[in-house]
Formats: sequence, C-alpha cells, structure tokens
Amino acid sequence: MVLKCLLGSIGHFIFFGLLIGFMIPGFLLYFIFKPFIKDSQHFFQRGAALSYRLFYILVPCMKLKIDILKDMPKGAIYISSHQSILDFPAFASYVQHYLIFANVNLGKYPTVEKITHSVGVRYIKGRPIEEISDIYKEMEAHLDDGKNVIYFPEGTRHTGDKLLPFKRGAFRLAMKKNRPIVPIVIEGVQQYLPRKAWCFKTVKRQNVYMKMLSPLYPKDFKNEMTMREYAHKIMQEEKTKLCELYL
Repeated sequence: MVLKCLLGSIGHFIFFGLLIGFMIPGFLLYFIFKPFIKDSQHFFQRGAALSYRLFYILVPCMKLKIDILKDMPKGAIYISSHQSILDFPAFASYVQHYLIFANVNLGKYPTVEKITHSVGVRYIKGRPIEEISDIYKEMEAHLDDGKNVIYFPEGTRHTGDKLLPFKRGAFRLAMKKNRPIVPIVIEGVQQYLPRKAWCFKTVKRQNVYMKMLSPLYPKDFKNEMTMREYAHKIMQEEKTKLCELYL
C-alpha cells in the first residue's frame, strides 16, 4: 500500500514541481519587466497554463483527451463538473483571462494563497461578507471587460456517476450580466485523485476526458432556475456518456 501510494505520488511531485518551477522564475521576470506588463494576472496564467499542459503530458498514467469549442466565447461564465483538484489544471490550460470562484479557505497558507491569487483564484470560504461582496463585484467587472469567470456549480467535489445539485451563483450572474454559460464536463480524474485522497489511487494508464458543450444564452431561458436545470441536465447526459467509456 505504501509503495503504491509512493508511486502514485509521482503525479503530485510533477504537478507541484512544475507549478513552483514556473512560478518562481515567473515572479522574478514579473518584477524585472513589471513596467512593461499590462495584465499581470494573464502573465501568470500563461505560465501556469504551460505547467498544467506539461503535467498531463508528463504524468505517465494519464492521457488528457479534449473536445473544446473552436471559438470559445469571451466574457463568458465557464462552469465545470468537479471530481478532483486535477479538474482545474485540465480546463485552465485552455480558458484564458479568468477569475475562478473557489469555495475553500487557504488563509492558513498565505504563500499558497498569494500564488493562487496571482493566477486568478478567489477563495470565499471563511471570508467576511464584505470581502465576498467585493469578490462578486470583481467578477462582474471582469465580465464587463470581456474576460471570463469560472465556477464549479456543484460547490464541492462529487463522487460517483451523478452530478450534485447546482448552486445558483453562476446562473444568477449570467442573467444579471447577460453573459453566456459554457458547460464543461471532465471525467476520469477521480479515479486517480478523488476527494480527501492524498496520493494517487492508481497508476493504471487510462484516458481523462474533457468535453466543452455549446454555450447557453440567458435570452433562451425564462429565468435562472430553468437555465440551471437545463445546464445540469445536459452535463449529466454528457457525464453518463463519458462514464460508459470506462465500462
């Protein structure tokens, strides 16, 4: 069991090694060329995206197979199914200029929080209502600038074949700002690093699938509830199809 965990932890070492390997020189380059960098967050996101792609290339047991839109909307709200912390590096390799809404609290790890904040992650768990309100305003301004927002509408990582009920936040924001929602379904990462796991559960080589569905536009729905229900329906249908590939 210990040996299996050590072998599985290679993925962790690769992931964090790449992230740190890119972020440390990234911060140094940023401070050197700061006067010439217009968008510091995008600067760090590009470096992080490269490390995420290399991660899925270098980890021997996983092969990421993607099916994304040729023309990805800008100023959109991307929502993703959520099985593992490995979901984020899968789609953040392709969605650019984003802020991501995360229901976790890293206040005990200020260095980690600073690094993740620099690449657009906004944590809300444990924060006072005033700070959460400011994050919502930042999200709205981000969309107004033609940039993207990312949500995990389930609110936490799920296990099994069924999606959890969706929270209202992403759909309320879409209706308020009249912005499209782009659903993303990721399947397979939970078999490696499920919720509450600290080492890879298997080193068996298999595919991880990421499917980006067609955008949903607020004008096509009566209200946020019908939009939320429809998004859940089509994402569950796609998840079921992807799950069948492992049978």
